[in-house]
Amino acid sequence: MNQHPVYRFDDFVIDPEAWQLSRDGQEIHLEPVVLKVLIYLISHRDRLVTRQELMDTVWGDTVISESAVSQAVARVRKALGDDSATHRYIETVHSKGYRFIAEVRETADPAYADSSSVKSRKKAGHRVLVAGAAMVILVVVAVFWARTPERDMLRDEQVQSLAVLPLSNLTGDPEQAYYADGLQDILITELSQIPGLRVTSRQSTKRYRASDLTAADIAGELGVDLLVEGSLLRTGANIELTVQLVDGRSDVHLWAKQYSSDTSHVLDLMSDIAFDVGSEINPNRMMDVSDVSARSRIDPVEPRAVDAYTLGVTHLDQFTPKGIRIAIDQFKTAVAIEPDFALAWGQLALAHASEALIGFAHPRESLEKGRVALLKAIEADERLSIGHSGLGWVQLWTGELDAACESFREALRLNPSAPFALHGEADCLMLDGHMDESITRLRELAAVSPFWAVHNLPLPVHLYMIGRLDEAIIAVQDVHERVPHFKMHWVLAWVYWQQGRFDKALEEERLQLKRHGDTVLLAALEDGLAAGGPYGAMRAMAEALVARANESYVDPFDIGATYARAGMVDEALHWLDEATRHGSYELIYLAFWPHLDPVRNDPRYQDLLQRVYGERAQEIMRISGAR
Repeated sequence: MNQHPVYRFDDFVIDPEAWQLSRDGQEIHLEPVVLKVLIYLISHRDRLVTRQELMDTVWGDTVISESAVSQAVARVRKALGDDSATHRYIETVHSKGYRFIAEVRETADPAYADSSSVKSRKKAGHRVLVAGAAMVILVVVAVFWARTPERDMLRDEQVQSLAVLPLSNLTGDPEQAYYADGLQDILITELSQIPGLRVTSRQSTKRYRASDLTAADIAGELGVDLLVEGSLLRTGANIELTVQLVDGRSDVHLWAKQYSSDTSHVLDLMSDIAFDVGSEINPNRMMDVSDVSARSRIDPVEPRAVDAYTLGVTHLDQFTPKGIRIAIDQFKTAVAIEPDFALAWGQLALAHASEALIGFAHPRESLEKGRVALLKAIEADERLSIGHSGLGWVQLWTGELDAACESFREALRLNPSAPFALHGEADCLMLDGHMDESITRLRELAAVSPFWAVHNLPLPVHLYMIGRLDEAIIAVQDVHERVPHFKMHWVLAWVYWQQGRFDKALEEERLQLKRHGDTVLLAALEDGLAAGGPYGAMRAMAEALVARANESYVDPFDIGATYARAGMVDEALHWLDEATRHGSYELIYLAFWPHLDPVRNDPRYQDLLQRVYGERAQEIMRISGAR
């Protein structure tokens, strides 16, 4: 017999003792603090409950703003399918509080309330309810026996993939959202080290913040077996995290636990969570992680360093000149405070590389800054993949091909889901002539990071480089459907140009230039087209880029490639030579770019290949000629 009454209204059943909300026998997952808000409103449905009362009883001594209460009530309404305008279940009394207004039946026996809940409780097992130290809420902390049906299912079905959804920020302070994002990033890094588990990139999960989709729908879109959900409450020097594991194939709640720590031990906390999640998935797997940093005790970290790191991650995500520069400053602050902060060193290197990628820094200078940071990252913790993966790219872009490929292999040994290492290994396979294997790796990359533009670009570009033009068009169209805001008009322009479909190529060029508001190059295209046809358009655009280079940095490779499409060999080779001096990133594909075909037979091009690829130049030239 339950000590607490079971509540039933419409098709919903709340069993406070089992800490469960269900509808028609199907459990609905709610964060513990949100479920407690609902239970409190129902248990006091005979009167108005003020916001202050909810703050005092649900959150206790934790200092929060009223917006945290509003967010929790909004999540309750979302779970119930309620509408703040129609007030089917919860009525809002303006400026005062809330009242639960639906008819509720109470029973002492959950079996009487809903016969299907007996099955649900049998599957859920006995859970212990405890009071949180920083917020007085009931949370699920353990399952008293190990062989419940959910765990049997988890053990019996092989779990190969997982995604960590954005952590809910329960502080009610939007300014703390960056901290939740940063901790999600660290947790993904830790989970990615579990052998045999593919973990989705953080950037591809951002779209599911406050999503209306079910866990099964989200898992289906991401192509994963399991989801990790969580909520974060940070109060002063303390943090509390509630983490849940959900089977995306069945929408069944598998496991939950609350963690608390002071902020100086947050890295240890993330390691503990990753280890516990891995142990729930497959304890035998976790026997092999003794050499993984997830089980290494980490010295206390100055909280200001973690704050700077998480702010840097948030700003780097913006991928704008201002965002990248702020990120660089934040990562520098983090490593100045904590010189052994390996993740911060790795992200600093990525930020330097990104600054050059978008054309706001000299590539060679950025690469050297990145190399210094990456060596620091490896020195601080050689067991994290980020240092090896980043170093691989620096080595690849500076012509150290064998060393680069070895770095990528080491990164993937440590983290088989490392997106940049998957991309790097695909490049190594292409340079070795293993085209099909290279494309397979890039498809794996798209599976790990299906909704981030940076990781969806390589597949269509590689298909273009190896001459599979129709497949490249299909791949671009697939990305446009999956990532609608990311339009690869320039890739389509390359492909159509190579196919001799000049009108379509120029139309894609126009769309690209209009999208970026580049009226100067757009005018040059139209003037050149009127004067000299498609090749005239390319010549005029190349000349406009040269003029721009006199005022601001323009990648010389872009100028050379545009002259090559115009059929102007001397000018193209001059700017490609300049690109080797500047260290342009695109030079690593020099032997493969189809739009450089007009210069391919010139001895000066052969000399460029020698300078880029060194002793492997002849081999790579042979491979690229057979594409």
